[in-house]
Amino acid sequence: MLKIENKRTRAEEDVRLTIADDIGHLYARYGLALSIGRVMGLLLASNEPLSLDDIAETLGISKSGASVAARDLERIGVVNRRGTPGSKRVVYEATDRMESTFSGTFARITDSLHAMNRAESRLGPGKAKKRMREMVEVHEFWLRESNGMMERWTRRRQNR
Repeated sequence: MLKIENKRTRAEEDVRLTIADDIGHLYARYGLALSIGRVMGLLLASNEPLSLDDIAETLGISKSGASVAARDLERIGVVNRRGTPGSKRVVYEATDRMESTFSGTFARITDSLHAMNRAESRLGPGKAKKRMREMVEVHEFWLRESNGMMERWTRRRQNR
């Protein structure tokens, strides 16, 4: 019986590690640290909160690397840090409210929009100014549509 339980645990661990690696590579493709994506993937795939020691051991990274990644994810609102009653030990878990995963994207699009508005105002008449205007308009459109999408998502969650 013990061997079967160990195999099941090992299989579950392999699944969580595969998910962590997949999400890590996805995050890295978009310019974020591989370790941040791996920690996020592991926490998303875990049923229970994990300590920094658990994260580091599972992913084969240093505890300080796990700590930096977990704090970065906490700062952007996709991971929650929890204390352990009667202990100084801290555990982390992925949020159950996934809307926060988009807040960073919306902030980057807003920052890009501001930069492109500044750029457009500096350009003289011509093809470059027209291109920049198109970039401004597509970013404005994206943000408007995103707001509607998030409102619909919120209503959908409330109706479950």
